[in-house]
Amino acid sequence: MNIKHSNRFKLDLEDQFINTLPYKPYCTDELGVTYIRPRKNAIKRKYIQINRPKMIMYLIFDIDRNGAVYAWYDENLPAPYWTSKNPENGHAHIVYRLKIPFCTSDIANLKPIQYAAAIQSAMIERLGADRGYAGLLTKNPKHPYWQNNVWTEYEYTLDELADYLDLRGHPLRGQQAIGLGRNCELFENVRKWAYKTIREYWQPNYKRSWNEAVYAEVESLNNQFTVPLPVSEVKAIAKSIANWTYRHFTPEKFRESQAIKGRKG
Repeated sequence: MNIKHSNRFKLDLEDQFINTLPYKPYCTDELGVTYIRPRKNAIKRKYIQINRPKMIMYLIFDIDRNGAVYAWYDENLPAPYWTSKNPENGHAHIVYRLKIPFCTSDIANLKPIQYAAAIQSAMIERLGADRGYAGLLTKNPKHPYWQNNVWTEYEYTLDELADYLDLRGHPLRGQQAIGLGRNCELFENVRKWAYKTIREYWQPNYKRSWNEAVYAEVESLNNQFTVPLPVSEVKAIAKSIANWTYRHFTPEKFRESQAIKGRKG
């Protein structure tokens, strides 16, 4: 594998990095205490949120061992966009930029999320990355405290990353679900629950009580994960499932489907 990297981190960061940040990202100089600040202020902090809410442009991997910067090379994985190394212990974040970002909001198509979740999970395994890493904050590549390297300006498609991986068994299921796999796990389990349960809420003006019930179910399952999703993600998943079932599983449509079955039977 041909390694080519540069410390000229000014490459296009003003355009390609800073301009893709959330307008008011989470940021901090000390993990455990986070703030929401405008970009111009957040970019001065040691840790920063680089993916916009409900939109994944970067896949981030947290590797807690010495020599972490070269984990991708050691595993014959493609070169990342950048790495940020802790000068005190050699731990690092490895970041890949996607050519086609994908949405994780309540209107998102689940299939790209499931595909990305499998890729993310398989890469975590290959890199020996931290499965408990929440992914919200990363080492800020513009901060001088970290040892930052740019390895490539190439943006990968999910298919290109998948070519380097064995996706069998990924993403992980159940309580061990990680990263984007948690979104898929919650959506799949709660939607199946919702298809049957909504019939118990069919009464005048039941939308609010139904929304609350779906949110409670998503929150309950989310709390079973080793690293739960943030509240914003729980709300988005609950909203998507509640709205879809409310529109498509109505008393009128249920009676109609029963009538059709009756005529056939």
